[in-house]
Amino acid sequence: MTSSQLNQVTATLAPYPMEELTRIRQGLVKAGKPVFDFGTGDPKIPTWSPIRDAIVNAIPKISQYPSVRGKEDLREAQLGYLERRFGIRRGPEWSVIPTQGSKEAIFNIGLCIVGRSGGKRHVIYPDPGYPVYRSSTQFAGGIPVPVRITEKNGYLLEPWNLPKEIQANAAGIWINYPHNPTGATATPAYFRELIDWCHRTDTLLLSDDCYIDIYDASIDARDPENREGLRPTCPLQFSTDRVLTFMSLSKRSGLTGYRSGLLAGDRRIIEPLVNARANFGVGSPDFVQAGATVAWADETHVAERRKIFTHRIAMFAPTLQRLGMLTSVPTAAFYLWCKIPESFGDDDVKFVLALAEKGVIASPSQWLSEGVRGHVRFALVPDDEPAKTALGIIENFVRTKI
Repeated sequence: MTSSQLNQVTATLAPYPMEELTRIRQGLVKAGKPVFDFGTGDPKIPTWSPIRDAIVNAIPKISQYPSVRGKEDLREAQLGYLERRFGIRRGPEWSVIPTQGSKEAIFNIGLCIVGRSGGKRHVIYPDPGYPVYRSSTQFAGGIPVPVRITEKNGYLLEPWNLPKEIQANAAGIWINYPHNPTGATATPAYFRELIDWCHRTDTLLLSDDCYIDIYDASIDARDPENREGLRPTCPLQFSTDRVLTFMSLSKRSGLTGYRSGLLAGDRRIIEPLVNARANFGVGSPDFVQAGATVAWADETHVAERRKIFTHRIAMFAPTLQRLGMLTSVPTAAFYLWCKIPESFGDDDVKFVLALAEKGVIASPSQWLSEGVRGHVRFALVPDDEPAKTALGIIENFVRTKI
């Protein structure tokens, strides 16, 4: 099909990075090679059995359309989670609705905010970052504003340094802490400064909090009541005015294939979104809502997942540090953002494709950004034994290229 049959955004859209990784993986399998996949952030950890049981037991004999507002017991579980985890107390100024994971909500929000407040069309987002921030803006007819973030300032997105015209015309700004792909986190002081900027410029703060419950497991023992504030922070803790949080059960509870999350924040935004989302057809199936209700209400299974990711980082990071690829070990998420060997220059795609020939799949920085070169992301999703084998392959491969 030629571009004349499609609009320009669709016709010129680059292949989604994770689909390219799937193609590479399928090629290796077809060739009969063992595959160690660190490309897509889809952890291979069994879903907690009470969640699975709740889903199975809720599958109806007669299927009916679900409501986009969600069942009352699910909303209660989500409200309980937000208060328990972040101390965000219920009030008339904010609300919560379920989503089909965070991806659909992140994409669809662009359709609802581009053109707001007299015609604001710019959407600011971090680079590197989640590719959907850009595509959401493009499909909504907005103007993407990627902002390069670097290790120099802790990968913080600082919109107050942007040209005044962009600041004045920003419909929304995306942040993502813990950050994909670097694992960086942000402090309460940063969130307060950012929220203050959003209020001054009338910009919606869109917080992608997909990884907010994946952090160093030792924190749970060191600060069980979070009195020292060591856990990742949600901006709704500081203000609900023009603030939205997008959360997911994919990483927190292993429900990637079930697609379940929440959208919470300023009621003035959430309530009209309910009407819009009814048109999108994104109501979560009732049996998925049943499993999500159990997931949001429990913290024990999440703590166990944190231990697994913390263990994997501790197993993987030292070798990559010895190889000179990893400068600092992240304390959140489950990604390692590494520099590629100097022998590859800054061609991270070339490095990843060469490594894939050895059976190890990773994500090059060019596929996770708009021009960031020379880095590679390892998503620590394989189990211990295949991970150890892959680590040996990576070490041997890199040492032959140094």
